[in-house]
Amino acid sequence: MSVLPPIPPDWDRLARPPRETLWMAVENHGVDHDRFRGTLAHTVEPLGAEIGLRQWVHQTEELISAALRGYLLIDLERLGVAGQPGGRRLAHHTGPNDEALVLEQWFVIVEYVDGSAGHTLTATLATDRYDTLADIVATTAQSWDPAEVAAGAG
Repeated sequence: MSVLPPIPPDWDRLARPPRETLWMAVENHGVDHDRFRGTLAHTVEPLGAEIGLRQWVHQTEELISAALRGYLLIDLERLGVAGQPGGRRLAHHTGPNDEALVLEQWFVIVEYVDGSAGHTLTATLATDRYDTLADIVATTAQSWDPAEVAAGAG
């Protein structure tokens, strides 16, 4: 039985995701190669024992706002993720080819015997596709259990 959440229809799971990414899927546009391809990625970041959720969220917000051009935070909320305290971030930014993009991210800290790790599920979508894909991506987020995925990845 796979512990990976289902990906949206017509998306492709990458066989070799980037470093610190447990899995990644990209939107498949077929022959429309010029269009921004949405991404959905589960990343993990080792955290020190002294870093709690609030501090990690604040640090991440600073990093994201510095790294993404035209970053605008729309919503940041606390909510449960896989039965643990976590949250969700919704933001807008400008892509590398001046595309208008939406970033939707769910995050949670998972405690392990040897320390904790911050897990994020990040969807980056073309703004004009967000209405079409938001519910599909949210369904993936609802079935996402970072502790199970991380355990299955090792």
